[in-house]
Amino acid sequence: MDTVRWTNPANPKPPIKNEPGTPGTQPGAGTGSTYHVAFLLPFLTAQSDGTIVPEKSELANQFYAGAKIALDQLSREERTNFVVDVYDTQANDADFQKVMSNTKLEKAAVFIGPVRSSHVQMFAEWGKQRRKIIVSPETPTADLTKQNPGFIQINPSLRAHCEAIVRYVRRTHRPDEVTLLCKVKEADRLAYFHNANNAIGGSVFNELIVPDETANFSKVDLKRYLRPGRTAVFILPTWASQDFVNAFLRNLNSIKGSNQVEVYGMPQWAGFETIEPEFFMNNNVYITSASYIDYTQQQIKAFQQKFYDATGTIPDNDGFNGYDVTLFTGRMLSRYGLSFPERLRTEAFRGLHGDFQFVNRFAAGAVDDGRNQPDYVENTFVHLLKFGKTGFVPAN
Repeated sequence: MDTVRWTNPANPKPPIKNEPGTPGTQPGAGTGSTYHVAFLLPFLTAQSDGTIVPEKSELANQFYAGAKIALDQLSREERTNFVVDVYDTQANDADFQKVMSNTKLEKAAVFIGPVRSSHVQMFAEWGKQRRKIIVSPETPTADLTKQNPGFIQINPSLRAHCEAIVRYVRRTHRPDEVTLLCKVKEADRLAYFHNANNAIGGSVFNELIVPDETANFSKVDLKRYLRPGRTAVFILPTWASQDFVNAFLRNLNSIKGSNQVEVYGMPQWAGFETIEPEFFMNNNVYITSASYIDYTQQQIKAFQQKFYDATGTIPDNDGFNGYDVTLFTGRMLSRYGLSFPERLRTEAFRGLHGDFQFVNRFAAGAVDDGRNQPDYVENTFVHLLKFGKTGFVPAN
């Protein structure tokens, strides 16, 4: 356990102590309050012999290095004190359960982490029982916890990505121009698109569901979706099979002729290495992404320099995420205290690697009428990226 105590060097007023409480507590934010925050990250120290840093601990090392830069910034900008503890969650569930049994964990009111899905699920229940605030920075799973308004999911779920695609597409296209395409085993994902489309109104999207064993599209009639003078939009909620996506893009590129097409895919497509760039370009491919870092921006360059000065390494996406999540959490605590989860729907945060815009998520059938308690709070901001000459860049 690493303990860091950050305080304001200038202390014009005695700090107002705020003991760990419930998400509904109003502590007199911004007046020198003190908050106990704990990080739960997989440093995997049990896998180290003291001379070698485990490769799989890179996420934790990067995230925490970015977090420390944010904490240093908060100590200069905010009249709030943060007592910070850091715990190694290790890798397996049994080791994490030991961490959860540590009585010192009870001291913290706000937790950032853990990151492994099974750990998040266990800890969400632990935090719910104790009315703690949990900021989940990595796991994008929807409906992971119930009746837990203190649980804040930073990484948008698949539902948020699907909703973002539908909102973007419906700005310029009619529903009958849109075709949802997937394998049989992926068909349950289509409901997210239909629900988002129904919320906007109009006719339904087309569906093209192909057998799971489909290896090429030679026997699939894509031409029937192409209409002169109109744009054919295809949405593929698939990410596990690069060959499937490649086969579709190759076939569409060969049969579309002069017809206009657009293809929308998942974040994982950015890492597909065997697909020819011309297939991305010619088919006007868009993907969603929870993060996008513009390395030409001065604030990005400044953060990279701070990170390098502190660690001797260059920050990756996890380093930026650690900075963003920690700075956001600290500012919300300083502004609203432990009641900040209740305020997130009206708050927006612009980070270095992604923005935060929150909605309350409710159980199936429940509506957000201002009286129902949400199951959890989710950041739903998603970038739409379009493939261009320099790769995927923001579409808007």
